Amino acid sequence: MKINVEQEDAGFIQRFFAQPTAEVDPQSEQGERLRHALNNAYQQQRSETDREWKTSLTFIVLFLFLYILLGASLTLNLSPKPGDRKTIEIALEAVPVLLSFSGFFVSVLFVFFARGCARRKSNWERTLGVLEKYSGGEMYNQTLQRGATTTDYSLSAINIALALFICVTWVVMYNYFTFTTSGVIGSVISLFITTMVYVILDIQLLKSSRAQAE
Repeated sequence: MKINVEQEDAGFIQRFFAQPTAEVDPQSEQGERLRHALNNAYQQQRSETDREWKTSLTFIVLFLFLYILLGASLTLNLSPKPGDRKTIEIALEAVPVLLSFSGFFVSVLFVFFARGCARRKSNWERTLGVLEKYSGGEMYNQTLQRGATTTDYSLSAINIALALFICVTWVVMYNYFTFTTSGVIGSVISLFITTMVYVILDIQLLKSSRAQAE
């Protein structure tokens, strides 16, 4: 039994077979090619998902390390002592600022990473759904439909929310420590720096992503 290609899937099927295709027979060579591609897609998706979770775990461990370093730096005794040099005291005061900026920088990368993962996951779901539909199965699509309930929260959205929360905490800490060491002017400068870092990273990472796609 042949399956008519739906309009929303026509572009994908046409690119897959390298020719316009109005209908697909799951029992023909076309169906075999689709099933083979489906198996490969499942393997690639699982492999990519494993890498993404390992990378996310690496980010979390790095954040914990920076939190510990920042907490340790706040316990430093900055009270003046006889013979102490002012430059050393200033350098010690700058340690929390540098650590919080490092945490902010890494957290911005984590936000972009989480967004990229969410986009790739959406693309994989779309690809797997189309391949399965025209290879004679509907289990993947049926599973997605049954899971679309009020309590079925998106793991990608949760990951993005976590990344944004971590980023906001580092922004607040960076601006707070800058304010305590440099006053209002320093706080304004830090806000400008955080904005520029986000914009520059966004532009550069998008450029690299488009270059790889081309």
